[in-house]
Amino acid sequence: MARRTPTLTASARPALVAALAAAAAACTIGTEAPPTDNPECQIQAEGEKSPGYPYDVERYTTAVLPVLVESCSAQGCHGAPAGQAGFTVWADAAPGNCGFAQTFNSLSLYVDLATPENSAVIAAINGTLASHPVKYDAAAPQLAALSGYVDDAAARFESDGGGGTAPPGASPFDYAIYQSVIQPMLDNAEGRGCTTSGCHGTGAGGLTITAAPAAGSPEMEANFIAVTSRANLSEPASSVIYARAFTRHASGGSSVVSDAEAQALLAWIEDAKDNGGGGPVPGCAPVDRFNAAVFRDEILPLLRGDLDYNNPGGDGQAVGCTRGPCHGTDRGPGTLTLADTADVPTNLQNFACFVDLISPSSSEILLCPLDDPRCRRSPHPGQDVFSGADDLNYQRLLAFLYGSGVDATPVDFAFFVRRVNPIFNDINAVEGGAQGRTCSDAVACHGVGVAGQAPPNGSNFPLIPNAADKARLTFNFASSASFVNFLNPGESSLFLYPTNEIANLEDHPFATGLPHPGGEDFAVDSPEALAILKWATGLRPDNQGFLTDWLVAGDYPASRVTDATAIDEINSLPEIFDPTGATQFNAGQWDGLFSTSRVVDLNTSFPRDATSGRVAYAVAYVVNTTSQDITAQLTISSPNAIRAWVGTSLVAQAEDADGGVSAIAQLPSYSATKKSTRILIKVFQRAGDDDFTFSVQLRDDLGNLLTDVGRELVVLLGPQGGI
Repeated sequence: MARRTPTLTASARPALVAALAAAAAACTIGTEAPPTDNPECQIQAEGEKSPGYPYDVERYTTAVLPVLVESCSAQGCHGAPAGQAGFTVWADAAPGNCGFAQTFNSLSLYVDLATPENSAVIAAINGTLASHPVKYDAAAPQLAALSGYVDDAAARFESDGGGGTAPPGASPFDYAIYQSVIQPMLDNAEGRGCTTSGCHGTGAGGLTITAAPAAGSPEMEANFIAVTSRANLSEPASSVIYARAFTRHASGGSSVVSDAEAQALLAWIEDAKDNGGGGPVPGCAPVDRFNAAVFRDEILPLLRGDLDYNNPGGDGQAVGCTRGPCHGTDRGPGTLTLADTADVPTNLQNFACFVDLISPSSSEILLCPLDDPRCRRSPHPGQDVFSGADDLNYQRLLAFLYGSGVDATPVDFAFFVRRVNPIFNDINAVEGGAQGRTCSDAVACHGVGVAGQAPPNGSNFPLIPNAADKARLTFNFASSASFVNFLNPGESSLFLYPTNEIANLEDHPFATGLPHPGGEDFAVDSPEALAILKWATGLRPDNQGFLTDWLVAGDYPASRVTDATAIDEINSLPEIFDPTGATQFNAGQWDGLFSTSRVVDLNTSFPRDATSGRVAYAVAYVVNTTSQDITAQLTISSPNAIRAWVGTSLVAQAEDADGGVSAIAQLPSYSATKKSTRILIKVFQRAGDDDFTFSVQLRDDLGNLLTDVGRELVVLLGPQGGI
């Protein structure tokens, strides 16, 4: 959720103006900033995937910070360490030092993202605040720099579903319960409350809550909107307002509510969900089939035209569905409405009414912008917004439809379980063990006890320590996937922070110049970093087209390769942790085998002395990410006997595959179908066979290798996934 800055209500504005106008005898400029590994030296933003969100950090660096340092950092003004009215500017602020982040954070507290023209920092310098000593005329470049920075952040925040929630009456939240239960809870928590000066009474953390407002007053309504904007109607227990209410924060100085009060707060949010935040609409796909956060952060911006996958880094003015006289206006039943003034759950429910869950590629949300005749209004008034199946915006939208939650991601769950999640619990993965703690440490790092808690380090990246069961591993997987940039893996926050490349402005466009608070946990070429990069990239064939990552099961006694086992060779679609019926190895479950060699050695998973004969299985699911069907040629090599299936068809069998056997796999384009293509290999080791190995190499119908360089294919070790 984006970091929310305080909104200036009519009643609050005079107090803020007075504070900005207050004079002080002197205000010194700090000459020595705290060390940059101090938490206060980190840019405060809710979303690490885009450091500083919703503000443009590069724009802040090049256009805004020079104005602040030149105009505001003097003594008697806003100079550090204690500037006037709580707004502080460090004179030595520059990328990579603490003052850079401190000044950024201080400025953000005086920006009103909901009503940018009311931002205190703008009012102070445009002449609205008559007593402010620095004023710029309307054409001044300094005013343009600050106004442009604020307006840009406000537009991004609003396009991503920010800008507040509905006021009482239109909101699904019970306003009477808020006034009688929630507001008193916030006023009186632990006898001190959360609405005091120095806490949220003065905008701490970007959340302003007026203490003890009169019933039905504008202050009460502003509090209601501020609190409800931090609730999650898709997953009430994940609501920021709920998690923070019972988790001590602000370096331990906050008040927390009691267990009973926390349950009352959660019940209030859940009631709002029942009142219209996520209930199914007859004839429409239920919203709980979709990831609301992904819809908010990626799909809505795409539909608005603010995010263009065909032109990343563009001007944000692509053709969008909500621009002009299109879908931003409610034209009644049966029409798609995506209003900038509506909250995310409302827009998601409207969107869901144009999704076909049985045949996602036939959904009108895709067909209409393609100007396909199957659209209920054909020709589409907006003509062909998507250029075709190779349009990256089309592919991204289709990927969203193909799955809900973690099912819509191309990064693999099994690889995460066996190669990435262990990093979080390894003491040696944090500065070689020098700190004596892990990434998932629940005292000072990312560890949480249950879903919904905030990590003790204040980050947006919670991890359950020592997760071993599927439910907890799935939580960690989803949390980690939020910090992966699949299109540009080396810019993933999950890689930049622990390697401290987040401070490397020269080599990384997404770097902030500020070090990871935990320092450099491991090097960029370390096994940990390489595992994260491989996961973020998606599993692929190697540079010679060999599949090296498999889900395996075994072993089973057999006297020949055709012997039946507990595995349904034709129809089974296994994933990690599924039972195999073979209890001797892998705890009787399918598990990952991630080979460092093109020759996959099954003895690494099923080590034992020679037997009278045994069988093992390997399965992988291949997704064609291109817009064209691929006829793939498989070359399967093994010193053992093998059988191979593509989908449900037996495509190869050999008593001795040492010289290689060929098979064909039809890989449909991803734009045509969700289903990945299952490749199942059965390997039979005879009593006299020394080895228990196989390899699979892929080429297209012209003989060209299908590799990680061409990036045509993504490999998953479970039957669900997407791009």
